[in-house]
Amino acid sequence: MTEHRPSWSVMAVFGKVVCSLLTSHGVDYIAVDHDPIAVARDRRDGHKVFFGDATEPGFLEACGLMQTTGVIITIQSRTAIDAVVERTRAVRPDVLIVSRARDADHARHLYAIGATDAVPETIEASLQLSEAALVGLGVAVGHAIASVHEKRDEFRRTLQQAAHTADQEKSQPSSIAGRPSRRQ
Repeated sequence: MTEHRPSWSVMAVFGKVVCSLLTSHGVDYIAVDHDPIAVARDRRDGHKVFFGDATEPGFLEACGLMQTTGVIITIQSRTAIDAVVERTRAVRPDVLIVSRARDADHARHLYAIGATDAVPETIEASLQLSEAALVGLGVAVGHAIASVHEKRDEFRRTLQQAAHTADQEKSQPSSIAGRPSRRQ
């Protein structure tokens, strides 16, 4: 009998909505949380959640980081999110990393440090508000959803391009430092 490896790992705070959707689609996962009371409660409720600190590389590896196909980061702390993205990307350049981002600036930063996708809370909330308003004002549901998806994709491309541009600028010498000397 072969050992079953998770196809996804949800790292850090137990993302109940994410885990619920993964389960409904038959996607296996491991969830981790640093709150022992929440872990005990969620385990009693039948969830696959483990106690630990997802910012610790050894813990990530013990959870199956080297075998997983993706990491979903749902925690609130920007510092912790950044640490999980950086540490995951350092040992798994090939793995999918989907992360919560506090705002557009944080999303750009996450793309720059290796996130595959970053979901900025402020933009996502605005998109959901827009969808509700459009539908409430009589726009057909399908058209409203399609326009929100298009806008989300536009934001994602813009944030990814900004992160890529910032990376390129960092790798090039500054014009002042690279200026030839006037001495002859």
